[in-house]
Amino acid sequence: MATIRKYRGKWEAQVRRKGFKTLSQTFETKGAASAWAKEVERELDFSNHPDDVSVLRQMTLGDLLERYRDTVTPQKKSRVQETYRLNFLLRQLLAQLSLDGLTTGVFARYRDDRLQQVGPQQVIHELNALSVVLRTAKLDWDIPLPKIPLDDLRKPRMPPGRNRRLREGEFERLREAAFYGNLPYVWPVIEFALETAMRKAEILGLEWQHIHWRERFAHLPETKNGLSRDVPLTERALAILLQQRNNQLPRPFPHSVPAIRHAWTSVTIKANITNLHFHDLRHEAISRFFEIGLSVPEVAQISGHKDFRMLARYTHMDAKKVASVLKQKTVLYGEIGNP
Repeated sequence: MATIRKYRGKWEAQVRRKGFKTLSQTFETKGAASAWAKEVERELDFSNHPDDVSVLRQMTLGDLLERYRDTVTPQKKSRVQETYRLNFLLRQLLAQLSLDGLTTGVFARYRDDRLQQVGPQQVIHELNALSVVLRTAKLDWDIPLPKIPLDDLRKPRMPPGRNRRLREGEFERLREAAFYGNLPYVWPVIEFALETAMRKAEILGLEWQHIHWRERFAHLPETKNGLSRDVPLTERALAILLQQRNNQLPRPFPHSVPAIRHAWTSVTIKANITNLHFHDLRHEAISRFFEIGLSVPEVAQISGHKDFRMLARYTHMDAKKVASVLKQKTVLYGEIGNP
């Protein structure tokens, strides 16, 4: 705290701060003394307390990653994936650095090295994880970090969204590969994904109590963004669920994520289909909903997107199908006719 007093005909400014040497200086005017004191206090605010430096030198980034993994991550829905990511980061040389040596440049070098090995999306996930851990340490654990170095780091540019959709004949080939490849249980999951645009984990997490037959929707108590969602069901989606119920299954789709992941890989290989991810079925379903004329709010209700810009990244409409819909629509001056 600064003290301004008149001393021997001049004005003395004195700044005391715990952990620092007391600073003082005299001036001809009170205004000059006050201005100097404020500047000194500002500089001290951006300086490390000596005790803080000692603490930062004794701790490593790895110490923070371990603490976060063991105390915060277990409470999250995404704990399995996050634990895997934090364990990976703990194996990097970056984790051995003491906290006083963390700079934006250190993380920039890590970013550039990782971009030589994996795609931008993966690097962004890792940098975000590091940022969250450091911010938690600063705000919740009283670790005296002067700033979060990653706040000033330029993140890799997001790659363009995938635009892979089912090509002609692939739907039939997937079905044939499932039934003739001794993997018939995966087909209802695939078809239900195409009818609902639900994520794999959402489908496999469904319980019978979540199905509202009369109202024709499935209730998802918790989704990826942490919120609940009601998904309207098509006639085909209801028929799939009815068949599963008739088979007296304990859940609509009683399979584990690894089991479906393995089955999907086997089916696509047997069907001789390349570069098609299970998540692409969500893109396919959303695009189909738009192609049949549903509005953005209607599709967002089904897909659960809160940000319409993200919804647009999932939408890859077929121009021919859009043209077919337009042909049936009226415009300001009447029907769209042939030239």
